[in-house]
Amino acid sequence: MRRLVRGGFIAYTLVVIVLAFFQRYLMYHPRTESAMPVAQVHDVMKMYPAATDVRLECADGKRIGGWLLQKDGAKNDRPNRPLVIFFHGNAGHRGYRIDWYRILANANVDVLAIDYHGFGDSEGKISEQALELDADAAWKFAAEELSYAPGDLLVMGTSLGGAAAVYLTSKQCQAKNDPAGLIAVATFSSMVDVAGSHYPWLPVGAVLLDRYPSDDRIKHVTCPVLLLHGDQDTVVQQKFGQRLFDATPEKSKSGRAKRWVNLPGVGHNNIVHLAAKTITEEISRLIEDARRG
Repeated sequence: MRRLVRGGFIAYTLVVIVLAFFQRYLMYHPRTESAMPVAQVHDVMKMYPAATDVRLECADGKRIGGWLLQKDGAKNDRPNRPLVIFFHGNAGHRGYRIDWYRILANANVDVLAIDYHGFGDSEGKISEQALELDADAAWKFAAEELSYAPGDLLVMGTSLGGAAAVYLTSKQCQAKNDPAGLIAVATFSSMVDVAGSHYPWLPVGAVLLDRYPSDDRIKHVTCPVLLLHGDQDTVVQQKFGQRLFDATPEKSKSGRAKRWVNLPGVGHNNIVHLAAKTITEEISRLIEDARRG
């Protein structure tokens, strides 16, 4: 009996070691491309005729790819049409998010869509620290290269991108550079919570490298916050989105109450199709609230 228990313990330990070693391969699923010219993506160009390719340099020297999606290039239109810094999920690259760009086009905003380290045509390898550098580079590009004021910027993320959005918004709010709003869709309180729900038999809290503690970070967000989540989400259970919402301050610095939107009958990967109308309306509402001060 002791031999059996010892053998089971050794086998379990080996499994934990192997999964811990390969955890980033399990967490991230990038698709790489040698080049991604937006001019060749006709659906995007129809929505954003002035779209251009951009390259952003991160603090570690790596260069990441992105698209600046603008309906026109007129700078004097910027106060009336905010820029959304958009962070996608943990798979593919920015070219797979055309349905999200359509939602944002219908909400009458321009978009800065980037790819993370190791995604699309971006250099480097993905990790939590690398993703934070990507987010910082996106803000710096929007603020310094494009000359957007913080109040003309919205930060938005879906799934893993929601963690990037929370990180960036929290950092900028603490620096007194409040954006017009934070929008997080189908995202989570922390990666420890999500990974633990998928692997309850593993000591996730002890071995997880990329933890994304969004529930701690969002406590410092002082701009308006909008969270949306499907109640049939089995990838990121809605309870983790609710936990993130519960950690959010009740009101923004300007007095706007945080907003939670339940999406009934909606899962994780079909949210952009089943809830497009609701998401568009909610983004438009947030923008109108911001304009009214």
